[in-house]
Amino acid sequence: MTIITPLHFITARGIEDAFSDNTIKMTGEVAGYDTTKDSVLPIVANIVNIVYGLIGVIFFILIIYGGILWMTAGGKDEQVKKAQNIIQRSAIGLFIVVLAYAITYFILNVVFRVQHVPLKYRDYYITT
Repeated sequence: MTIITPLHFITARGIEDAFSDNTIKMTGEVAGYDTTKDSVLPIVANIVNIVYGLIGVIFFILIIYGGILWMTAGGKDEQVKKAQNIIQRSAIGLFIVVLAYAITYFILNVVFRVQHVPLKYRDYYITT
């Protein structure tokens, strides 16, 4: 019994070292991953930029849809009105999104001084 008890503590210490943050960090560095800890703000800034990009794509699709609808109206006033409403509402939505982007940019870059940090996955950089 007295021989087994000290061995138990030796193996427990080995398990603690195996799963420590330093060992996991070194393993990640050897595998080629970026192991620097980012704060939450640059991650939020990247997510916000991605969302704004997707909203821009949606705006572009709506403008094209409204234009095609208008061109294919064939003199139907109801379809022309529908196309005009789509284009008008898309433009208003774009204005709101640009204004929201300006406010977000001001808050993140001026107030919190967040620099744009590209996302890194191995050797490939994903920039927004």
